[in-house]
Amino acid sequence: MKYIRMILCAATVCFLLFTPQALVKGAQEQFVDTRFVRKTDGYRGSVVICHIVRHRPYAGSITQWLKSRAEAYEKKHKGTFIEIEGMDETHFYERLDRGRRPDAYSFFSGTLYPDRLAALTALDFPYREGVFRTERCIPYCFSGYCRLIRKPDGGHKTAYFADPVLAARCETDYVPAPEEKADDLYLDLRRAGDLIRYKDGFTLAEIEPVDSFTDAVCWMGIDRETDDEKANVILDFIAFLLEPESQQTLNPLGLLSVRADVKNVPPEAGLKQVFRAYESVSTVDPFLWNAQYDALTEDAALAAGGDAEAKERFRIRLNECKR
Repeated sequence: MKYIRMILCAATVCFLLFTPQALVKGAQEQFVDTRFVRKTDGYRGSVVICHIVRHRPYAGSITQWLKSRAEAYEKKHKGTFIEIEGMDETHFYERLDRGRRPDAYSFFSGTLYPDRLAALTALDFPYREGVFRTERCIPYCFSGYCRLIRKPDGGHKTAYFADPVLAARCETDYVPAPEEKADDLYLDLRRAGDLIRYKDGFTLAEIEPVDSFTDAVCWMGIDRETDDEKANVILDFIAFLLEPESQQTLNPLGLLSVRADVKNVPPEAGLKQVFRAYESVSTVDPFLWNAQYDALTEDAALAAGGDAEAKERFRIRLNECKR
């Protein structure tokens, strides 16, 4: 028995001397801390992102898409809440006039000036060829334009253009006509979708691409007065929106991914040609587009009346916006 007690004592001493430090640390922690407390990323609170509606997708709503993505992000980041507020431009500027600035903005090219936004850390991912980049905001999706052929076998003689800028880009020889009487219609994808879904006479219309150009790029930027902690959360949310899994959820709305490694799959067979045309895309500086759009519209209207100098000015301005 004496020898057994000696062996047990020696074993106890060895255990105390050589017990792994991790076990000792674990013994010092409260059990409830390690088993029942939710882990967070360190930030607990809300950030407000204002989505300013200038363009709409072929179907559905970008505001609702952002809300669904925010919910998915919140599940992965307990204690962090992303509030998405959608509004048109008039409502947005009324809000600003009342001094209500959000933490971040989701907006289309031409909506904001750069001095409202903070400089951002660049996110490293493969952009689709032709997507414009700037340090003040990050693109996360885009829509576009199309040619809606109302009577595929009707010998197209009249055309409708959604705005003068689109008409000047198309440079067609068709006679302008009201929307309801035109054979060919040049318009944005949302209007084309609405006509096909809800307007008699367009059910069998064909959709073709106009070209690979679009100004309907949706960006996200951070307000210059947002504090660093919230800014980091927003930048992480933008990165989440750009993950392939998130980008693939854009296509059911008729939106296209800005990632080169994400294959865009049209939600309807009629959009195949348009989606194919946008595999590489031509886009614009979102802030220069804001500054130049009124002049572009004026020159486009003059060019439609046969003003050759206005037509050349339009071409130069448009090319400048693409740089």
